[in-house]
Amino acid sequence: MTNSTSEQSKAATSFTKDIHEEFLKYLNFEDKQDFEDAHRGLIAPYENRIKDLGVLESPAPDTVNPSLWRNSQLQATAGLYQVVEGVYQVRGLALATTIFVEGKTGVIVIDTLSGKPTAKAAMELYYRNRPKTPVTAIIISQSHADHFGGTKSILEYADDPNIPIIVPEHFTKELFSENVLLGLIMARRSGYQFGFDLPIGEKGYINAGIGSVFGNAESGFAMPTMEIKNECEEMNIDGVAFQFLLTPNTEAPAEMHCYIQGYKALFVSENANKTMHQLYTIRGTKTRDTLEWVKAIERTIDLFEESEIDALVMIHAWPIWGKEQAFEHLKLQRDLYKYIHDQTIRLANHGYTMDEIADLLKLPDSLGKYWGNREYYGTLKHNSKGVYNFYLGYYSGHPSDLDALPQVESGQKYVEYMGGAANILKRAKADYENGEYRWVAQVLKHVVMADPENTEAKELLADSFEQLGYQAESANWRNSYLTGAAELRNGYIKKERAAKKGMPEMIQCMPFDEFFKLLAVKLDAPKAEGKKITMNISLTDSGENYTITLENSVLNKADKLNADPDVSLKTDKSIFYAIALGDLTVDQAVSSNKLEITGKQNRLNEFLTLLDNFNNPIHIVTP
Repeated sequence: MTNSTSEQSKAATSFTKDIHEEFLKYLNFEDKQDFEDAHRGLIAPYENRIKDLGVLESPAPDTVNPSLWRNSQLQATAGLYQVVEGVYQVRGLALATTIFVEGKTGVIVIDTLSGKPTAKAAMELYYRNRPKTPVTAIIISQSHADHFGGTKSILEYADDPNIPIIVPEHFTKELFSENVLLGLIMARRSGYQFGFDLPIGEKGYINAGIGSVFGNAESGFAMPTMEIKNECEEMNIDGVAFQFLLTPNTEAPAEMHCYIQGYKALFVSENANKTMHQLYTIRGTKTRDTLEWVKAIERTIDLFEESEIDALVMIHAWPIWGKEQAFEHLKLQRDLYKYIHDQTIRLANHGYTMDEIADLLKLPDSLGKYWGNREYYGTLKHNSKGVYNFYLGYYSGHPSDLDALPQVESGQKYVEYMGGAANILKRAKADYENGEYRWVAQVLKHVVMADPENTEAKELLADSFEQLGYQAESANWRNSYLTGAAELRNGYIKKERAAKKGMPEMIQCMPFDEFFKLLAVKLDAPKAEGKKITMNISLTDSGENYTITLENSVLNKADKLNADPDVSLKTDKSIFYAIALGDLTVDQAVSSNKLEITGKQNRLNEFLTLLDNFNNPIHIVTP
C-alpha cells in the first residue's frame, strides 16, 4: 500500500480514547512477568521491523489499543534464545517460531517457519552462536503453512537429504485441503487478517497477535517421510528421547505435542499460546472442534503431570519456566476454551441467536484478566459464533434467514426503504459523531453495496472501520478493519503474492487423489451441462491408472481404466498436472514426447475448456 494510506488516516477520536482507558483500568499493566520471560535466555538478538516502531520504549499511541501495544512490545523480542541447555528457540523472524534440539550427532529442527528466507535466516542465526552440526531430523507439529513452509531450506543444512521429516497423521491430506483447494480465496482473506498491504506504523500494521508477519515469503515444501499414527508414541531421534501425543482436530486438523524427555521440555505446538486463539479463523479455515481442543490440553496435563518439566514451549510465544507455572497456564487455556464452548451452548439452549450470544458473553475475571488469555488473535465474539456455527450452522432459526437476499440486492432495498443514500448518510454522520462506529459500519455497508461509486459513503465507512481498528485488542480485527478502510479509500489492487511461487512445488508433490479434488472444483458446471466425457489416464512415473468421467456437470474418478474411453492419456504426473492447470498445452506436451494420446484428442481439448481459472479479483468491501 502506498503512503497515501497513512496520509488519509485520521486521528483517534475521544470515543476510541475512552475505550483505551477502560482497558488500562481493567488490566494489570504493572505485571511484568511476561516481559521477564520474553527476554530470558537471549543469546543473540535479531532486528525486525516491529522494533522500528519504538514499541519497546514508547507508551501506547492513541491509535493502538494499549493491550495490543503491550503484546507488540513482547513480540518485538526477537532473536535466538536458550530455553534450557540443549533446546533453543528463534523468535521474531516470522509468524511462528522454530525450535532447535541438539542431538547426539546434529540438530533436530521442530517446525520450519513460513518460508525459505526466514528458515535460512533462523538456521544462520543458530549456527553463528551454536555448534555447526548438521540437521539430523525435522519435526513438523501441524498442518498450517507457518509450520512447514521453510522445510526445503532446512534440508539444505543436512548431510543426508533423506533425513526423517516427522509429522502427525493425516498431515499431507489436511495441508493440501487448506493450501491448494481453497488457497486463492483464503489468501485474499488472509490479506485482511494479517494486514499484508498496511504500512507498518501506529496507524497501520502493528503485529499479527501471535507473531510478526511482513508479507508472504517463498515457500519451500517437502513431503514428509514418517507419520505419527498412535495417540502416544515414543521415538529416539539422534539420541534424544521424544514422546509424541497426537492432538487431531484442534488448532489444526492434524497436530501433535511432544515431550523432549532428556531436556525436560514440553512442546505443545499451537494448542496453548499467550493469547486467546481462534476457534474459528476469520480468514476461513475449518471451524475447530472446541471440545477436542480442550481434551488435547487436558490429555497433555494428565500424561505429563508426573514428568519432570523445566519449560513449556509454544510455537507462537516465549516459553514458560517451572512446572507449576507451566501447568497453571495450560489449565487457564483449557478453561478459557471450555468456558466459551459451554456458555455459548447454554445460551443457545435459551434461544439466543449467534449474534446475541456474541454480545452477551463475558469472561469471568479469573480468565479474562489473565494476560495469556487476552484477545490478541481470537476474540470472544467470533469464537462464540464459531462454536454456535459448529453445532447449529449459519441459520438463526428465523424463517426470514432461510433465503435472504444477497448483499448487493439487499443493500439496494435497504437504501430504498431508508429513504435513499443521502438520508442514510445524514443520519450516519450524526451516529459517527456520537461514537456509534459499529452501527455506522453496519448501515453504510448497504449504501456501498448498492452504489460502490458513492464516495461520501465509502469515506465515512472507512472512517468508522478505522476507529474500530484503533479500538481493537485483536490484531486480526485491527488488520481487517484498517485493510478495509484502505481499500475503500484507495481501491483494491490485485497483487501477486510471493507465496504463490511455492504453489506449483506443492502441487507437484500432491498425490493424484488430492489433485483430483482441485480438478473437480475447477469444473465450470454451467459450461459442462449436457456434456459427457470419459478419459483414461495412465501415469508412467507411478504406474497408477485412473478414469475421469464427466457426467451431470460433475467429475468422478475411478482407480482403474475404462474399457471404452473417449480418449486415453499416457504421461507422468507432473505433465498431466501442468496440462490441467494450463501451464503446458496439449500440443507442447505431444511434440516434446511427454504425452501420448490415443482416441479423440478433441475430447481432451474440450475437457480443458471446461476448467475454470481463478484469476478474477475478489472484492470484499465493495461489490
